[in-house]
Amino acid sequence: METYAISGMTCAACARKVTTALQSVAPGAAVTLDPPRAVLGGLSVAAANATLAGIGNYRIAPIARPTPAAQALATIGPYYPLLLVIGLIAVAALAGRNWMMGFMAGFYLVFGAFKLLDVPAFAAAYARYDVIARRVPAWGYAYPFIEVAIGFAFLFYVQMGLATWAALILSLIGAVGVIQSVQRRETIPCACLGTVFNLPMSTVTIVENLGMAAMAAWMLTVGM
Repeated sequence: METYAISGMTCAACARKVTTALQSVAPGAAVTLDPPRAVLGGLSVAAANATLAGIGNYRIAPIARPTPAAQALATIGPYYPLLLVIGLIAVAALAGRNWMMGFMAGFYLVFGAFKLLDVPAFAAAYARYDVIARRVPAWGYAYPFIEVAIGFAFLFYVQMGLATWAALILSLIGAVGVIQSVQRRETIPCACLGTVFNLPMSTVTIVENLGMAAMAAWMLTVGM
């Protein structure tokens, strides 16, 4: 049995007419209106279209199957803004004398800047899943400024110990809220890039938070 797309079928009456016609030459044929599809066995496309031509302007055609590359792009599509920003920060950090320090500086400055574009909107979105912002709304308003401060600390090598501990704690707290949200299967956006992009809450955002926590922990362990 193969599934085909049907063109020209727009209503229930059309679906009944097409079903009757196809079943006259292929008894096991099944037709759906939404989406307009036909499931056929033992009947060629040419024969099916010849039958449909006698009842109206209907045609069936094979459904194009996406290539593995197209499927991969569709999977990462919602995360493209996040991956692009992180990728550019990672490349830019190569210009510095300490890649990890440069990455941390770029990460917190850029992510904080996106949140600062609309602090009230970010705070409202963040309060939907963060364990602290949900109980203390002021935390959501302060968070973007704290991120930017951490970024500048890494950029100018100021208060490095304090900045690294702050990065570790913020990342772990953020990871808890994201993990809980994913476990509850909540369909809410992640506010990691503010509210400019509609990023889905998923394993990707968990990896982002835990990855930053791991980098901060490494810096505290091996020194800066």
